Parts: sequence; C-alpha cells; structure tokens
Amino acid sequence: MGEDLKRQTKRSIVWNALDKIGFQAVALLVGLITARCLSPDDFGLLGALAIFTALSNILVESGFTSAMVRRENNTDAEYMAVFFFNLLLSLLIYGLLFVSAPYISDYFNMPELLWLSRLLFLAIILNSVGIVQTIVLTKRMEFKVLSLSSLISAVVSGIVTVGMVQLDFGYWALAAQILMQVGFKSLFLWILSSWKPVCQVDFKVIRELFAFSFSLILSGMLGTVVKYVYNLVIGHNFQRQDLGYYSQAFKFHQIPSSVVSGTISGVAYPVLSSLNHDESKQLSYFRKLMRVTAFCIFPVMMGLFVAFDNLVSIVLTDKWLPIVPYFRILCFAAILIPLHSMNLSLNTIKGYPKRSFLLEMVRNALVLVTLLFCLDSITNMLISYSLTYLVAYFISAFYVSRILPYGVWMQLKDILPYAVLAILMSVVMYFVPMMGLGLYPTAALQLLMGGLFYCLALYLLGSKVFDEVLEVMKKKKSND
Repeated sequence: MGEDLKRQTKRSIVWNALDKIGFQAVALLVGLITARCLSPDDFGLLGALAIFTALSNILVESGFTSAMVRRENNTDAEYMAVFFFNLLLSLLIYGLLFVSAPYISDYFNMPELLWLSRLLFLAIILNSVGIVQTIVLTKRMEFKVLSLSSLISAVVSGIVTVGMVQLDFGYWALAAQILMQVGFKSLFLWILSSWKPVCQVDFKVIRELFAFSFSLILSGMLGTVVKYVYNLVIGHNFQRQDLGYYSQAFKFHQIPSSVVSGTISGVAYPVLSSLNHDESKQLSYFRKLMRVTAFCIFPVMMGLFVAFDNLVSIVLTDKWLPIVPYFRILCFAAILIPLHSMNLSLNTIKGYPKRSFLLEMVRNALVLVTLLFCLDSITNMLISYSLTYLVAYFISAFYVSRILPYGVWMQLKDILPYAVLAILMSVVMYFVPMMGLGLYPTAALQLLMGGLFYCLALYLLGSKVFDEVLEVMKKKKSND
C-alpha cells in the first residue's frame, strides 16, 4: 500500500507540475508579448481590478474545495448542492459588482474601469461552473485531467489574446484573456471529467461544509485583501503607470512561488490527508515535501534576483526596467510563501483550520500595521511585505511542531542547505557581467553557470532529493 501511494504521489506531482509549469509558461509567454506591445498604463487598469476578482472567487469557492477533498464519502447529490450554491452565489456577487462599477471607477479616477470591470467580473460566474469538477478530480488525484484543462485553456486564450493585441484592442485584450482562460477551463473540465450532474440535490451538506470552511473563507478573504491592498493604495495615491509597474513586478514574483507551491501543495493535501492515522509516515512525507519545496524555490528566486535586469531588457524592453527593484525585494517573499503555505496546509490537514486562520490573521495584521508607516514609498511597502512573511514563516513553523515532532530547528536544517547553495550560485552569477560579453551572452551565461553550479553541487553532496529528481527524469526518458 505504501509503494502504491508513493507511485501515485510521484505521478500526481509530475502531472501537477506539468499543470502549474505549463500553465505559467504559456501565461508568461503571453504576458511577455502583451507587455512588449502595451503600456504600463494598460496593466495599471487591470491591476486596479485584481482585488475585486480575487475576493469574489474566494467567496464563490467558499472554502468548499479543501473541505470536500478532506471529507470522506461525498455523494453526487452533495456535489450538486455545492454546484448550485456556488453558481447562485457567483450571480449575486456579479450583480453587486456590476452596480458598484461607477464607484470603483471614481475611487481610482480611471473612467475606463466602468465597463472594463463589468466585462472582467463575468469571470467570477465562469469560474464557479467548474469548481465541482476540480473538487472531484483533486480528491481522486486525477491531476492529468486538471492539467490538460488548464493547459488547453491557457493556449487557446493566449492565442486569441495575442491576436487581439496585434489588432490594437489594448487593455480589452487583457480582460478578454482572463475571461477566456477561466471559461475554457471550466468547459474542458466538463468535457474531460467523468463526473456529471444528477437529479438529486442534498443541500444539508452546505451547512456542514461551512462549519469546517468558515475560518478558511475568512482567512482567504483577509489574505486577499492584504495581498491586494497595495493595489488600492498605489492606484489611489500614485500614477497609473506606477500601479502598472508594481502589478507586473508582483505578477512575475508570483509565478515561481505559485508554480512550486501549487505543484507541491496540490499533491500534498490529499496525500497527507490520507496519512492522518499514521503519524510517522505523515512526518516523513511532510519533511520530504518541505525539502522538495526548498530544492525548487531557492535557486529559482536567487537566480532571478541576480539576472532579472538583463532578462527584462531582453524580453520586455527597457521601458519596463522600473520593475526590477520591486521584483528583487519581492524575491524574498516569494521564497517564503510556499514554505509558509506548506506549514499552514498541515495545520488544516490535521484538523486545525482555525489555527491556520489565526496565523494568517497575525501576518495580515503585521502587513496592515507596517503599511501605515510606508504610504509614501512603494519600495518601503514591499520591504515590509517581505519581512512579514519572514515573521509569519517562523510562527507557522513553530505551530507545526505542536502537531508533529518537527521543530523549527529541524525544519531549518531541512531547507537551509538549499538556501546556502542558492546564495553561492547567485554569487557565481553576479560576477558574470564583469566579463563584458554584452547583454545577450551575459544573460545566457548567467543562467547556464547558475544552473550548472547548483546541480553539480547537489550531485557532489549526494542530495537525495536531487537523486530522486534524476530518477524520475530517467524513468520518463525510458518510457518515452
């Protein structure tokens, strides 16, 4: 049984990684093309609306995904209740936002937001339609279907978006991308998923789910408000292009951390939940997942920290260079986000969602308090944002030690070797520009030298995580 779970976990991680990496790769490619063609002002408009869409999706999802995945013996009638509840709630939220559009436009002093927001907020309804399929597929660990749905929707919406940009649709193309991406994903989930609607509906499950997920909903909403409160402040107090620079920097720092966190956490939740009655095996899996997270996130973010200015000049052109200092500050938060998220997930898995909520409350409070002293500087806002994640990580690691024999120092010993190697790698990359090779050769050599140094160091030190990655790659090659 243990070997079956191990093989299933590895397959799930591979497909989940394909989903996250493939989706983000397509989104990144489309984002780079649109960034080259559009102005920071265009991205500032979309950045102003980000908080409303994110909050609405949390309300629509209602924390039911985590609750239903964790819950045993779900029936089709209960899934139907979740489907209808999410759909009705999304329609209600869209109606409220439609009426609020003029006030949103006035707050940011951006008249374009009136009808842009009313179009973009339709994504809330489209997102609600595919939530039940996502729950069912996640619970069954059928990540292949989830991956294919995400990738196909990303490719189709990306192609259309690039075409719209070339036809001078401007910021409307950015809104259309979000709508098509969400809409196509829900459509493909319905086509590819084995779950189909039934005639019975059992609404009693909604009350039960709320009892479990209420704290998760509040935590998600507060986290979203704090995450996007900078958009509200910058959009109101600074120029539209400043919001565009910030929103792009924030988006780019999210890509690596969301790929790593989404890939690992998406698999960790069902696997660790299934081991709730075997603490020793659960601890072993959790430690391995923490090491895999550190193995991935440290070199990626430290490498980008050093090479990001050259990459921006090459890929986005020099008009986007103002995002570089913002991104470099956010790199430190990006490293801590997946580690902190893993700790919070374990608390939820072990049946302590309220504790996860309180831990996020502490971090959110720190963000809001420190923000009050940084309103005059975007740079200071981002420094405070990264520092709050550092404090939050240590607090969440401490509370993990309360439910598993895995103390803070033990956790640090698992992840710090990868941090040290990533720092040494970044030093190697830092000296490459001194060779005076020019922009393109310098950027290429930085990435090549950094990757070789990190992999060679792990190989020589006998890293078990690195050996397992090589083993998976060899098996994939032999299967091909």
